[in-house]
Amino acid sequence: MLKEIDKKRIKKVMNEDPELDELIHKILDDHQMEISQISHEIRNPVTLINSSLQLIEKQHPEVREFNFWSQTMDDMRNLRELLDDLSHYNNGMRLNKTRVDVNFFLHDLAASAKAWGEEQSCHIHVTVGEALPDICADPVKLRQSLTNLLKNAIESSRDNTEISIHAKALSLTEDSGTQLLVEICDNGDGIPSEYLPSLFEPFVTHKQNGTGLGLAVTKRIIEAHGGCITVRSDEGKGTCFSILMPVYKGEDKNE
Repeated sequence: MLKEIDKKRIKKVMNEDPELDELIHKILDDHQMEISQISHEIRNPVTLINSSLQLIEKQHPEVREFNFWSQTMDDMRNLRELLDDLSHYNNGMRLNKTRVDVNFFLHDLAASAKAWGEEQSCHIHVTVGEALPDICADPVKLRQSLTNLLKNAIESSRDNTEISIHAKALSLTEDSGTQLLVEICDNGDGIPSEYLPSLFEPFVTHKQNGTGLGLAVTKRIIEAHGGCITVRSDEGKGTCFSILMPVYKGEDKNE
């Protein structure tokens, strides 16, 4: 996988050479098409196998007592999740933007995750700054990316973990103008420091049944919106993901 510094170098060269920029975009488009085709070809037989296994289990419940049956079903579920994540990663750059009310969006997101969080003894709170600006975003993709962060926070939680979603307008420099800062933080177990450098890399996972694509999908979607995502974490204290995104402007496309 490309390191962040390599990506920056490639982007710099692309900005300086229009012909090379066009060539690289064509290569990326072809690469995404190949991934889609491979994923599609794999998904069809996987779906058939899974349906057959479910039918066998329904007609012959005694198979549940067989050695490795539950493991086989778990493996099939993990494979389907991997194909779903691969599809999400491949399509992360394709956006259907519209004007998004961030205040409503975040409260709706928290409401959707509330029941799931309470099952894990987590409490989700939303706080927003005054005069919070709208953004131009793909609400479906953005929801997916933030749900990944909430899912990670809930899964790594302890009893009575507090998860906060905080948003405010932020002016970093005169050139950058106003940006939206969204932070999703928890007071859970935290992430070991040695895991942080590769946290957003595709197919890198430290979970027993993880695909290694959840956070990579989140990063890809945020960057497709012209934003960036960072993380800070202390073991035993918690983790905080910070997202910066440009705010809505009247001339934004696909309003």
